Amino acid sequence: MRKTIVAAWSVPREGIVPALILTSACFLAGGLAGCLLAAQVGGAGETSLTGYLEAFLQASGQGAVELPALWTQIWDTFRWPLFALLLGFTALGVLGLPVLFSIRGFLLAFSIAAFVRAFGGAGWLLALLVFGVGGALALPALFVLGVQSFLSARALAARVRGEGAGHVLWGRACLTRCALCLGCVLGSILLERAVVPALLAGAAGALLNG
Repeated sequence: MRKTIVAAWSVPREGIVPALILTSACFLAGGLAGCLLAAQVGGAGETSLTGYLEAFLQASGQGAVELPALWTQIWDTFRWPLFALLLGFTALGVLGLPVLFSIRGFLLAFSIAAFVRAFGGAGWLLALLVFGVGGALALPALFVLGVQSFLSARALAARVRGEGAGHVLWGRACLTRCALCLGCVLGSILLERAVVPALLAGAAGALLNG
């Protein structure tokens, strides 16, 4: 009986690669749209965006960048994996998860492209520090949760259509993955608060004085 219960709440291994391909494709499609939009920004919008980024660079070089409130940063970082996790509990996740990954890719790519457009080649370094240090932990966690949630949502959708029982969340393996993802997201926040400001100050100072 115990094995039956555990099996019923385990995410199936089959379909992991197609789910990863789908979420990655949506993320990249959103990223492409973000890059295109950043390239099209002009007029007052371009002036305002460039002015904001230049002020950010000046403040970073002087070590005067204020960290966001802790709870604000926690929400900004946790909302993406949280939404990905919750969408695994509904059949609508088969539609919601691709949309979620598209939006995440769009916002991230737009921000990176804005840095590159404002500062040229140096913008890549600044974008790497601002988004890459913490993202190196947060993004893999998002994809892990997104893939397992998509498998669960697909199984629920099959139940709704009467095409089979399927398997949905949860199981020990899923809980372990969620715990590891939680650790990654917390580590991302710690890096962004403890390491990124110092790295930004050094990079911005070198750019301004170079």
